[in-house]
Amino acid sequence: MTPQFIRTIPAAAALVLLPACPSSSAAAPAVPRVEILYPHGGSLLDRVCVNEFHVPVDSEDVQAAVEKRQAFQDEWNAQGPAYMNAALSEIGIPFPYAEVQATLTVCLRESTSVPLILEVREFLPTAKTQAPAWEFSEILFHELMHTYVSPALAHSALMEKYRNEPPTTKYHLHVMAIEKMVLLELGRPDELKAIDRGYRDASDPGYKRAWEIVNDIEGYQPFIAELKAFAKLAPAGRTGG
Repeated sequence: MTPQFIRTIPAAAALVLLPACPSSSAAAPAVPRVEILYPHGGSLLDRVCVNEFHVPVDSEDVQAAVEKRQAFQDEWNAQGPAYMNAALSEIGIPFPYAEVQATLTVCLRESTSVPLILEVREFLPTAKTQAPAWEFSEILFHELMHTYVSPALAHSALMEKYRNEPPTTKYHLHVMAIEKMVLLELGRPDELKAIDRGYRDASDPGYKRAWEIVNDIEGYQPFIAELKAFAKLAPAGRTGG
């Protein structure tokens, strides 16, 4: 199992409720409302894991996730907007959706950006070693940033420069740059150290390579500069590439 902080590359489409309304050029882009879902009895996804894919799911994990869903929502409501405001205000690209739904899982081994699914076993009281509470919001922020940067990637000279890197590396460059920028802006050095350690020790070398490019080779600033340049070209509310 990969470390809890590890995030995944984006897939093809997002779970969305409403398109974002175009914001005025004078206003900071609006932060999307995030609704965290995990129904009583667990999600259909986790039942499919058991019934169709024959992946074992611990019923105690399911119940623990049901009971902790509101705590996850409260954690995001308290911490998530700070991450999102820091990113959107600095970069200026509108987030493409006004509302998104994030589904919890105790089956998948990693979180995904599209569909937006958060693997939460290491946050549950049933875990042998619990992840720190702040990681939940940071992981959700990371997955949202995959959706956020996606329209700009086709216009990125740095993506072209690193075109021969593995997909996991390429599609994490701008996301990791945002992570570092935001944690620096918010004054959270302990979180940044934990992420630095986690990426450098990742079992998937694609994550390690992406972090080395962003942190050691290019620096995070050129990736942020590309996103800010794209924001000036893209019409308000743009969601396409």
